[in-house]
Amino acid sequence: MPITFKIGHKPARFDGDRPSSNATVSGPAELFSKELEKFLFLHGLNGLSSGDFIVWSSRYTTAPPPNYLGPLLQKKFHARMHDSLRPIIEEATQPYGDSVTFAPRSPGNAALKVEFGGNTFIANCTGENYARRSFLEGAGFRPLVNLTDRIIDRFGDRPYIAKDPFIAVCLEPYMSATAQKASRKMFAEGMKNIKMSARLESPEDFSVPVPEGVDYLPFQKVSIDHVSKTGQSVLIGDDMGLGKTIQGIGIINATPSATNILITCKANMRLKWVHEVEKWKVNTMLTVGHAEGDDWPDTDVVVINYDIADRHKEKIRSRRWDIVITDEAQDLTNPEAKRTRAILGDIAGPMEDEEPAEMVPLEKDGKIVMLTGTPKPNKVSGLFPLLSAVDPGTWGRGAAARQAFINRYQPNFFIRKELPGRRGGTYTKILAMPGKPIRELELNLRSKWRGSMFRRKKTLIAGLLPPKMRSAIPMPVEMTPQLVERLKAIETDFRDITQRALGRRIEADDPELATDVINVFHGRSQDGIDFSEGARVRANLGRLKAPLAGRFIIDELCEDNELEPDERRKTVVFAHHKDVINIIADLARAEMGDKAVIVYDGSVTSAKKREALVNRFQNDVKARLFIMSLSGASGITLTASHRMRIVEPDWNPSNMAQIEDRIWRIGQEMPVNIGYLFIPDSFDINVGLKLVEKMETDARVVDAPSLRGMRSMIEESVAETPVELPGGSQPAQTAFSF
Repeated sequence: MPITFKIGHKPARFDGDRPSSNATVSGPAELFSKELEKFLFLHGLNGLSSGDFIVWSSRYTTAPPPNYLGPLLQKKFHARMHDSLRPIIEEATQPYGDSVTFAPRSPGNAALKVEFGGNTFIANCTGENYARRSFLEGAGFRPLVNLTDRIIDRFGDRPYIAKDPFIAVCLEPYMSATAQKASRKMFAEGMKNIKMSARLESPEDFSVPVPEGVDYLPFQKVSIDHVSKTGQSVLIGDDMGLGKTIQGIGIINATPSATNILITCKANMRLKWVHEVEKWKVNTMLTVGHAEGDDWPDTDVVVINYDIADRHKEKIRSRRWDIVITDEAQDLTNPEAKRTRAILGDIAGPMEDEEPAEMVPLEKDGKIVMLTGTPKPNKVSGLFPLLSAVDPGTWGRGAAARQAFINRYQPNFFIRKELPGRRGGTYTKILAMPGKPIRELELNLRSKWRGSMFRRKKTLIAGLLPPKMRSAIPMPVEMTPQLVERLKAIETDFRDITQRALGRRIEADDPELATDVINVFHGRSQDGIDFSEGARVRANLGRLKAPLAGRFIIDELCEDNELEPDERRKTVVFAHHKDVINIIADLARAEMGDKAVIVYDGSVTSAKKREALVNRFQNDVKARLFIMSLSGASGITLTASHRMRIVEPDWNPSNMAQIEDRIWRIGQEMPVNIGYLFIPDSFDINVGLKLVEKMETDARVVDAPSLRGMRSMIEESVAETPVELPGGSQPAQTAFSF
């Protein structure tokens, strides 16, 4: 029995839903080699069974069906296509009908052919050839716009294009000789660029000046050197705490002619940027200032926080900038937000009743430097504004380009499945399935712009940072009848809200209750819940935990009371609600004194006061407890502590990564201990364990290729010997062979 490839289809089942499709590959276990499994993994399929008969499947999505996989599997692994698929593939790849007369102006009806020109792969197609359009869209090609008569003459009235070698190589069997040659060359270059993106060693010919007494770290020199030599815009997505600020200023130093520099950041980072630029700048003639309120500084370098960017958009647009640095660029992922529009313009098209807005004006050789420790936001669509700003030629701009990006990389993440109930009947389960788009995008981010995206993980930088341990800690709590009763009431509240959101009954002992609650309260279910209702029940749980957590944290701190003041450990505490923060702070002040406790939350609005609080915690031995909320937490350094306790975790893993990395960053010398505090034998710890598990899982998903494939593929594919793709019709048998 050979390997069989099949496309499945599902009709729309819910209001506002669209038909969806998936791909399935099945066959005897002995035919599923490691090469085939790697191929399937990279194309978004996941192993769903084991034993003598293997099934791999992709998730159902509303994106075009991946019909292109059929010919590739047939060619590379001798798979047979399901009978229902064969005529579709033949219709898409062969001439459109037997009776077609190939007139000069109807090449789209000819057999599928991919040509190459101007760094673009173009596939022939006509508007009425639906089978081929679906085939090309499933392979990641997108429609070519602004057609000329010459293009129509050669490729039909609806041709499709691809600029990415990792997408183009999918259709190598249908490429002309010129396109094949170009594809292999670009593919090899892409592999080298991936190596460069991950590179940690300093370039041998690095020549960017640096102020006396300081120096860049080797991996920081890689990105600075690349921008200085290529002049390209760049997205630096290094892990938090690896010195993205220093790299941004290094790029300024690498451009000595730059005298018009705009830096956008969060309000709490405004003064830090001013200080860091003053410290690291090589050109001592550069003047540095920051906008505040309605005031605009008359300086070479202007630092402005996102909150007032819209207020100063006329000032921003009246000047042509040599360099624009966007710190915490994930704050620009909403294309309709005023801050995004003030800086990046109409990423998603003009708003109603508004004049079209252009992006921040750049000089002819001007560049944008985007810095973010979380390059994968909660929704993948949030990447589009960043990518469009860095390389609009590749990703496009406006509503149509954004929608094409969403269609490709953000299909419905959750699916509903009817499962048999334990007591008869069925119930609806919301299931998450990984798929091709994320993995493909991870590959594309490293190769798309000839190496202009850099992503270095802390775990790969040996010896730079101490180890980090994350754990769920059940607090030693006396489970009194009153406490048990309150916990049960809160659990019932959570379950009732989740039941209403999912439209089904959930038993109190359902082992999946914790997962369902997280999905619903984090907005991942298709129905979701009212924000105020969710905030209410979470606040109730937080207020119940606050005195218990406060006692636990204080006891930990008091263990060091016999030590000398400068030897006593410090603790950073995170909580979500103001009430919870106040309860813990009051308990700590009563026992340890006012000077020992620092509260850093949304009530601290002054940038100068925020900076003063951080500096006091870092330098004052009497300041031992730093209690913080999510508001304003990004960008600050709290390496004076190597212990963090989470009382109320935010249910967004990206936000929690931001919080954890306040202490796990460059400058930290001690092993870091991150503890998530929960009430034992309760609903709280059940949800907590699922949250910690999900954070570990999401960390793997964000860099899935790094953990399951990317790291090994990089090592295999960019070894000391250069990547060579042999001639002939067969794609190269490298780790990235498609």
